[in-house]
Amino acid sequence: MKLPLSRTRAKLVHRTKEFIFDNGGFQSMLDLRTKHQLEDSMGFRGQLDEHRRFQIEMLMDRGLKPHHSFLELGCGPLTAAIPLIQYLDHGRYVGVDIRSTVLDMGWTEIGKAKLSAKNPRLICSTSFGAEEIGDQSFDFVYSFSVLYHLSDEILVNYFRFVSKRLGSGGVCIANVNTDTQSDRWLEFPFLQKSIETYETMARAHALQTKKIGTLADLGFRHIGAMEARNPILEFRRV
Repeated sequence: MKLPLSRTRAKLVHRTKEFIFDNGGFQSMLDLRTKHQLEDSMGFRGQLDEHRRFQIEMLMDRGLKPHHSFLELGCGPLTAAIPLIQYLDHGRYVGVDIRSTVLDMGWTEIGKAKLSAKNPRLICSTSFGAEEIGDQSFDFVYSFSVLYHLSDEILVNYFRFVSKRLGSGGVCIANVNTDTQSDRWLEFPFLQKSIETYETMARAHALQTKKIGTLADLGFRHIGAMEARNPILEFRRV
C-alpha cells in the first residue's frame, strides 16, 4: 500500500510529464504524423485539407442535401467522409473500402471529430459491400480517386453494382484519369482510360455518362497537382 507521500510524489511526477508534453510541442508532432499517415493512405501528401474542402463543396454544388442517403465506394481514411458525416443527417452516410487498415484510421477520425452519434456505417468489403448493403438504394454514390485503380473486370462489377443501388433520380459521381500514363500506386494499379471507355461500360448497365469538368474547373486549388486534370463524371440511370 502506497503512503500518501508516495501518491503525492507520483501525482507531481505525472503533472510534470504532462507539462513537458503540452509545452514541448509533442502533441503537434503526433498530430502531424497522423495527418501524414492519412495523406499517404489517400495518396496525396500535403493535400488533406484541400481535398476535404473541395470534395464537400463540390458535392453540395452538385445538389447534395442533409437528408440524402450517401454511399461512398472507396472511402479510404474518410478524407471526404468527415465533413460529409458532419453535414448529412443521422445515419445517412455509408462508406465502403477494401482496406481494413484505413477503415481503422477512419474510425479514429470519427471519434476525434465527435461524430459517433451520427451513426455512420463503415464496411470492409471486396465486393463494394454487396452483401452488407443488400437492396438499399442511395441518392448519391461517390468514388473519389478510385475508378482509375479498377481493372476492366472490376469496373464492370462496379457499374453493375451502382446501377442497382441508385435510387430514383440518384447520381453517381467519380473522377477518372485520362491524362497520366498507367502505373502502380501501393498495391493497386493506376490506370489511364478514356472517357469513352467509361461511357461504354456504364451504358451496358443502363447508366448515362456526363462530364462535369476537371477538378481544376470545379475549384480545386492545387492546380499544379496531377489530379487537378482529372475529369469528374456523373452517371445516372437511363
